[in-house]
Amino acid sequence: MLLSIILANLVVGIIGILGAFLIIKFFQNRHDSLLYLVSFAAGSMIAVSFFDLIPEAIEKHGNLMAVMEFLVLGFILFMLIEKAFIFYHCHEENCQVHSSIKLVMIGDTIHNILDGVAIAASFLAGNTIGLFTTLAIIIHEIPQEVGDFGVLLHGGYSKTKALLSNFGSAVGAILGGIVAFFTLNYFSSYLPYVLAITAGGFIYISAADLLPEMHRRGNTRTKIFFHSLVVILGVIVMWLLGKMVRE
Repeated sequence: MLLSIILANLVVGIIGILGAFLIIKFFQNRHDSLLYLVSFAAGSMIAVSFFDLIPEAIEKHGNLMAVMEFLVLGFILFMLIEKAFIFYHCHEENCQVHSSIKLVMIGDTIHNILDGVAIAASFLAGNTIGLFTTLAIIIHEIPQEVGDFGVLLHGGYSKTKALLSNFGSAVGAILGGIVAFFTLNYFSSYLPYVLAITAGGFIYISAADLLPEMHRRGNTRTKIFFHSLVVILGVIVMWLLGKMVRE
């Protein structure tokens, strides 16, 4: 059972990263086009937060207000983390720091850990449920990784460094699966809080970093229009995938 959980999480990570990497090759020498991936990431993070993480947290906890409190806590926590990165790296008045990279990696790692927990819980309920859950997460993972790659490349990472960074965060899914296998009965009561904090972090990243970056660099009417469409596309894609998974 533990081997199945580890293999399932490994397959999810590899397929998600390689799928995103193949898509991202198209943008290799198109720096302006990377903003479209940043826009897609913003939309997908908003959708994942409101259509996936928050409803799941409410369902598991049962207390809407408690979930909202931890959602706000996550928003504030990620804001403070970003300010800490800026304070540490900037020692001059006009300092450009892509702190969103660090925030995306933190949020993505937490999200991957939660995916690992979900896979472990499903396999403990039965192999068939485990396989269907793994497939659903794979479908969900590729567009998310595309957005993450776009943010990393736009922030100055090379393709190799972006790939290694995403692989490092994907390891969190394996660790989450292993920990959940041994401690799920103790850990499950904390899941709603972690889900809400992660949602708050994703909302902060998209609202405070990714969308302003899109507005700052998309400085023509045409760019503004198409970037907005891509944000909406990110929302729609993640909403449709979530709807398919739930059904």
